Amino acid sequence: MNAEEVRVVAKDLGVPEATVREMESRLSGRDIGFEAPVDADDDAKPAPAAFLIDDGADPYDNVADADQVDNRMETLSNALQKLDDRSRDIIQRRWLSEDNKATLQDLADEYGVSAERIRQVEANAMKKMRGLFAA
Repeated sequence: MNAEEVRVVAKDLGVPEATVREMESRLSGRDIGFEAPVDADDDAKPAPAAFLIDDGADPYDNVADADQVDNRMETLSNALQKLDDRSRDIIQRRWLSEDNKATLQDLADEYGVSAERIRQVEANAMKKMRGLFAA
């Protein structure tokens, strides 16, 4: 469009001339297919649809997973609170410590009992916690 045509169209539509020029450039551009053609070459540029694919988890699943983790942590915390102090300490140091997990012998030496007794206390605490998780 020349300047005169732009002015006439702008006046007819009641819009600024800059808007007419912008729309002309948009309409004169070439169309791009959203989907890749069936016979697309592997070396061809990816279609715009390829940029929209999200292979990550669904946001709903992320929220549901986070809620489930929160619920499990709350249940674990409640179960630990129902144990006696020695059982809680043994479970926390044997299973919930991030690093430097205590051995049966380490705990036995600290509590002045045998490693077998620590194992028994641990087994009883785990049994009690399983019952609390099932409830």
